Parts: sequence; C-alpha cells; structure tokens
Amino acid sequence: MKELINKKFFGIKHKWLTFHIDTDTFKDIVFHIDSSVKEGAFKSKDAILLIKSFTTQEKAWIKFIKTKGRKNIKCICQIIDIKNFKIEIELDPEVVLEARLLNGTPKSLKLYNKEKKTKGNWVKPDDGFVDPIEYPPVEEELTELGYEMYKDWETEIKNSGLSREEYKKKLFGVSIIYKMR
Repeated sequence: MKELINKKFFGIKHKWLTFHIDTDTFKDIVFHIDSSVKEGAFKSKDAILLIKSFTTQEKAWIKFIKTKGRKNIKCICQIIDIKNFKIEIELDPEVVLEARLLNGTPKSLKLYNKEKKTKGNWVKPDDGFVDPIEYPPVEEELTELGYEMYKDWETEIKNSGLSREEYKKKLFGVSIIYKMR
C-alpha cells in the first residue's frame, strides 16, 4: 500500500488532495475543524471562512504529509487555513489513493475565499436619480448592484404613470396588497 501511495506522489512537490463536498471525507474534514474549534485550538471565525471557501469551490483540500504504520497503515494529512494554521487528520490509504490531486497550492490557485464586505465603500453615482426614500441613505443600505436594481424598479414605476400601489396591483394581479410590519 505504501508503494502505491509513493507512486501516486512520485515527482510531486506539493502533495495537496481534494475531496468533493458530497463525500464522507469532506464530512470528516468538517468534523475535525469543528472539534478543533470546540477544543479552543482553532478560532471559529477562521473555521467559518475555511468551510465557506470549501463550499464556494465545491471541494475541500488537505495536504498529504506521510504514512505511518506497517500493518495498519494510516495517512497523516493536514487541513491548512489561509493563516497557515494546521489541523492534523488521519485517513485510510484507500481514501488517499482515490483522491484527486490539486495542481499547485490553495494559495497559488486563490482557492481561499477572500470576499470582503464592501458595505458603505461606494458612492452613489450622480445619474440624476432621486430616491423617494430619504432615510436611511441609499449608500448605507445597498450595494452597487442593489442600487442599480432599485433604481430600475423605481424608474419602471415612475414611467408607468401609476402610483406605487396601483403598479404592484397591476403587475402582480392581486386586488389586495398586504404590508408586513
């Protein structure tokens, strides 16, 4: 079994494995991350970002380190986050042999989710659109895409020549509009 594993990684510098999010191995990886958070070894914020990165990419990635044992062979791997925090995990050699290889490292392939919230970082364009709602300011409540959609909706209502309520009734075919409180 060790020979097969050595053959799989022959000539490969970065031994990264990937597992689809529908596999049992992915559930095992998430379990190990969760256990590390509960033990206090791993911050929950970092764990959430790592798992979000896995689900965004639809695969988890771990680094193969070594094999151990003679009769009962196990493969030692590491779950590594963007801050280089490492969680050790043992896998069966069959799982490692069936896993797909990652062509590079997660950082070089930009697999870690680096989405930042941009709320409040954009300025409303001077496009002549006047928001009928004065408070809160549209820059604080919407993203750029949300603003464009909202502006299109308001323009559509204005161009119809109907009031807001009449337009909704006409569009949705409902005689009564219920308001949420």
